Amino acid sequence: MSRDEYREGSIDVGEGGEGAGIPGFVLDPIGVVKRRWIWMVAVLITGVVAGGVFLYKREPVYLARATVLVASQKISQQFVQSAVETDQLEKVSAILGELLSRRALVSLIQKHDLYDYPNASNPLSMEQKVSIMRASIVIGPDRSNIGNDAASSTATVFEIKYSSLDRHKAANVANDLATGFTDSHLKMRSRQARLTTEFLRRELAQTQAELAEQEREITLFKKKYRGQLPSELQTNLGKLDRLQSQRQSLALQIVGAESRLSTLASTGTDLDPDSPESLLRALKTRYKAQRSLYTDDHPNVVSLRSQISMLEERIADRPDEGPGSAESAGSTQADAARLTLIELRRQLDETVAEFDELDRRVALVPERHEALARMEQRAEILQESHREFLRKVNQAELAEAVESAQQGERATILDAAVPPADATSSPVKAMFVLFVGALGAAAGLAIVLELVDAVIVSTDEIEQHFRLSVLGSIQRID
Repeated sequence: MSRDEYREGSIDVGEGGEGAGIPGFVLDPIGVVKRRWIWMVAVLITGVVAGGVFLYKREPVYLARATVLVASQKISQQFVQSAVETDQLEKVSAILGELLSRRALVSLIQKHDLYDYPNASNPLSMEQKVSIMRASIVIGPDRSNIGNDAASSTATVFEIKYSSLDRHKAANVANDLATGFTDSHLKMRSRQARLTTEFLRRELAQTQAELAEQEREITLFKKKYRGQLPSELQTNLGKLDRLQSQRQSLALQIVGAESRLSTLASTGTDLDPDSPESLLRALKTRYKAQRSLYTDDHPNVVSLRSQISMLEERIADRPDEGPGSAESAGSTQADAARLTLIELRRQLDETVAEFDELDRRVALVPERHEALARMEQRAEILQESHREFLRKVNQAELAEAVESAQQGERATILDAAVPPADATSSPVKAMFVLFVGALGAAAGLAIVLELVDAVIVSTDEIEQHFRLSVLGSIQRID
């Protein structure tokens, strides 16, 4: 009924504008049913029939469930420290990634002949089958277990669910997924333990090689700078003191030897009177005396100069017969004094050279000490790293042995899946849901019709629509 028409019994009872601002049909639900019952019944019957046809043609879906228990390491962590990461979230994520990978799902699809419908006009591609199967799998912590916490519990239960149209395939696939979960868990832990051990062994070998190289450099350094090392400083200082005393003693002995030789020379007893050296000395003495009296051209001066030249040539041309021969040396006392002086001077030169060399080495000790300290510090760090890596390798090998013996954290099938007796949803429950849905659709259609083809059901709507005051109203006449 439109607002431009008037029907008896459509005016609501009461005065004072009850329900102002609210559509009139909201206050008159019974009237809505009376006016729209044909449409509502039609929608309700259509929905029920469509739901019945859907339930008749729908194939039942069966949900199989298997549970897996992940137990902590059997041997106490105080004795064997695990080398495998124990973060449950990361571990389960890795396992799920492997279980739900395309390769694993394709293997299960081919093994159980899943999603092959003989009567289907368009067979599903493998990618479609993988997507459907991935959506049909649910893996997560079993919250039905009291106190089960996947993040902190030492024993965690995971449930693996798979839904299929075939109850037996549902159970078989769920059991295969549970087996894959345990296998992936074991392989992952074994692989991680092995990779950890291999990594630590490589680091240990590298550290050991660096330590050996550093020790070789230290050995070469000590061999190259022997005498300049800090450990030899006190010995070198003691040698310097002894060399200084020896040098002073030799200097005093040389002065004494030179004094004795000068005394022998002044007394003329340093040479043999019959030796050429003695005659040469006498000629040179006479030559000096004649030079003081005569010129260079005087016969005596010329004669003495000629004799001196001839005697010098004779002494120079004679064979060396050693310092102890009668022709080459003077008296035994003078020879001994000269030999002693020569020996003392040689010893003094050697002592001075050794003292200078040792003093140079002592001066370089601080520089060598600093370089050696750096090398030894690095060697100490490498030695500590080597010991630490050796300890970790032993620990990792023990942890790997524990994992190989399956004494570490283990995943075992707690409850295997069995073919479910009932489908996931009963027909009665589904029919009830469909009936409620159809009833809601019928009510919705009635409301839409009331909004599209509205009727006047209150005095307020009359005043609002016609802009006239209502003088009175009568009772509803049924």
